[in-house]
Amino acid sequence: MLPIDGMWIDMNEPASFCTGSCGSNRPMNEEPTPPWLSTAPHRFINKTNRMLVPPYAINNHELELSDKTVETTAIHATGVTEYHVHNLYGHMESRATRDFLLAYRRNQRPFILSRSTFAGSGALVSHWTGDNMASWADLHVSIASVFDFGIFGIPMVGADICGFYGNTTEELCARWMELGAFYPFSRSHNAKGLAPQEPYRWASVAKATRRALRVRYALLAYMYSAYQDSVDHGWPVARPLVFEFPSSQFASNDKQMLIGSSILVSPVLTQGARSVDAVFPTGRWYDWYTHAHINGHNANVTLDAPLEHINVHIRGGSI
Repeated sequence: MLPIDGMWIDMNEPASFCTGSCGSNRPMNEEPTPPWLSTAPHRFINKTNRMLVPPYAINNHELELSDKTVETTAIHATGVTEYHVHNLYGHMESRATRDFLLAYRRNQRPFILSRSTFAGSGALVSHWTGDNMASWADLHVSIASVFDFGIFGIPMVGADICGFYGNTTEELCARWMELGAFYPFSRSHNAKGLAPQEPYRWASVAKATRRALRVRYALLAYMYSAYQDSVDHGWPVARPLVFEFPSSQFASNDKQMLIGSSILVSPVLTQGARSVDAVFPTGRWYDWYTHAHINGHNANVTLDAPLEHINVHIRGGSI
């Protein structure tokens, strides 16, 4: 038996690159030739079939619900229609995968990463936010995405660092590795056929990555405590300022990230910037690297931020 510590379950919406059936009336032992993409014209869209074209808009850029996924009119072995249980597919796969790993390695917590999740999946698996773009806009929006899933009850979550689609740049990847070091789930990942983006490809990215990851590894015990807090009380590990400082002033802040209640991360999210405006809630905040303090007054402070540096501050009174 293979020694398995965990599993990465992907494409489990479930994804399908055919509309309708990919293989009805074909022999079970016939292996399709990749890339498994249908070149046939799209079938006639039956707008009267509410399971294919529902009466409400869901901002689906495909032509019908079954495009790029399993046919929503398919019938399961229990007689249930796929339309009614589609969103549970990834969740149930997560449960089955976890049950297997617990039986395979008794009394050892499994690591499972799932792309498709549902309410309650956070008790079973971790999650990443799916296919993003190597862009400054997606670097920025990754913070809100991580916040969202923490609020949904999935505390171990992260985005594809440096971007999945499109070729990243040295500067973008350096800034993303800095921020991504503080995602609860931290991983660089991109699509097949694109330019490699491992940190060692650029000296500046390697330096930025080492600097940020040293902080992460120093904080591992603290982060484990934040996970336990999430289990006990439901609080996200990565959280917006407004969670700790409930004021309308902080409600729209999606440019900084608190890890637990006491670590404030202020990344650079703008191309070419070498400083960052960071808001500091009332209280004393200590620079992670120098221990110099800032007296916060719910106002912005401009911080130096050279390419290989991400600003991290410790909330006064936390130690």
